[in-house]
Amino acid sequence: MKKSEFKAQIKEEIIDILEAATPEDVQAQKDFNAELAKTAELSKSMKTEGDDQDDGYVNHTYNDSVIDKYNIPVEPTAVFEDDEDEPKAGDLKGEPLSKIGYKLADTQKEMKRVVKKYSAAEGDEKEKLKDRLRELNKIKKELESLLENKK
Repeated sequence: MKKSEFKAQIKEEIIDILEAATPEDVQAQKDFNAELAKTAELSKSMKTEGDDQDDGYVNHTYNDSVIDKYNIPVEPTAVFEDDEDEPKAGDLKGEPLSKIGYKLADTQKEMKRVVKKYSAAEGDEKEKLKDRLRELNKIKKELESLLENKK
């Protein structure tokens, strides 16, 4: 449908609607418009007279002593494991060079995070982190060799 045809159709529809309006409908609309005007005037006068009127908004202010009184430390409930399935060199042979580079960068970031944890850890946790670093180092070497082979 062309734009001009569409405009003509809308125009005809509007004319049909306006022609169908009875004098009672027109008078009812005029009365309604007059009531709306009165309502608008009243609402303007109420705003200027009663600016201190309660509008239902409550301004909550808290001081630190109240917050500290009820701030009870909660132990974290979520446990996240560091052991994720890392891709092996065989999985990445068909990957584009950029994806291998991104995975290498992610592996290096993970190694940095584990080293930070390792320096703060003690006992069995330190051994687990050392094993994780060994795994990440193997993955890193595989990714680097894939990058060298692709170049």
